[in-house]
Amino acid sequence: MSSEDAKSAAGCATGWRLRWRPLALCGALAACQASPVVNTRPTPHTLIYSYMIAHGMARGAVMSGGITPHRLTEIIVLDHEALLAVAREESSPADSNMRAANKAIEQLIAVTTPVDGAPAAPSTQTKSAAGVP
Repeated sequence: MSSEDAKSAAGCATGWRLRWRPLALCGALAACQASPVVNTRPTPHTLIYSYMIAHGMARGAVMSGGITPHRLTEIIVLDHEALLAVAREESSPADSNMRAANKAIEQLIAVTTPVDGAPAAPSTQTKSAAGVP
């Protein structure tokens, strides 16, 4: 077999492999479509993730500045209550505990939402990470 024949045979094999890739991809996607519906019921892990997101939102609200002392106290109390409610659901799962934890998380999110819907403007004394105002 000459070198040109070998190159031609190799090119033909590569061409077939490239043609099979889209077919294999379509087959994989079809298999995903045929799978059962995803379960969307909340789990204890979903509850923990929700609390962590709400806690991060509360932290961001505090760090953005402009929080009154009364609102800061309210955020701290609601964050603590949400944490306890999630821990209660984790230690003894029940529908009532799940509802209480969801409600506590919703209250935490509600208190961290900015009143005007926009982030607070940084103060003039705020410095950047480089130390430059």
